Amino acid sequence: MRPLIPDNSVICEDDTLSAGSRTESLSVNRAFRAIRRADVVALVIDAMDCVTEQDFRLGERIAREGKACIIVVNKWDTVPNKDATSTVWYDRDVRERLRCLDWAPTVYCSASSGQRIRKILEAAVAAGEERCRRLTTATLNQVIRDAVALKQPPTGRGGKKGRIYYCTQAGIKPPTFVFFVNDANLFPEIYRRYMEKQLRLNVGYPGTPVRLLWRSKLKTDRKDGPNRDASSRSSSSSGKESSPSLANMVPFSQ
Repeated sequence: MRPLIPDNSVICEDDTLSAGSRTESLSVNRAFRAIRRADVVALVIDAMDCVTEQDFRLGERIAREGKACIIVVNKWDTVPNKDATSTVWYDRDVRERLRCLDWAPTVYCSASSGQRIRKILEAAVAAGEERCRRLTTATLNQVIRDAVALKQPPTGRGGKKGRIYYCTQAGIKPPTFVFFVNDANLFPEIYRRYMEKQLRLNVGYPGTPVRLLWRSKLKTDRKDGPNRDASSRSSSSSGKESSPSLANMVPFSQ
């Protein structure tokens, strides 16, 4: 474990220690602590070993902590019989084994020769910027509207259909989006993954996890009272982008 670039970025490297050893346990714990402090993490894997169990554990922790990440395949120069498609097949294998980091870009390099080392720095900076990026509510909801038009939410038991009213970005580091819906239980994991995929396809966010939160509307959200009007005027006068009222929203889902 050693610093990679400034601003709380670290590099995690597999120490290739014997499984279950006390030394390995201490090394993993140190890596976990470093990940917690970091903004961007470079997960280094050995090109000849591909993804190890320890790499998988580190990858899960990186995603859980909401850190930006790049996957660095080191010792790429030692891989024999490479051709133009080698990185394509290798990348596919890495993503199959590290599904928790399927959003992380991959850099192939050689630390000993210095090959593509600069690419690591460039990718880390880009990932850190994506982790802090905000979208306007208008842009976000256009993406959601198009995604719903392409694939409607499923219908639950009793014929009740899931309806999305609107979505807003609630935070960064990592980017966090709140979906206001009629009933969050009507949106299974497969549809939530679909919505994340559409979000990434349309607005990017490579190198960073994103959080999608699904919030069921309250009955009080359907009423426009004096307090809501005052709150809306306050947000408008302060220059902040206000979220639309559920009472005035037409659901994306029909």
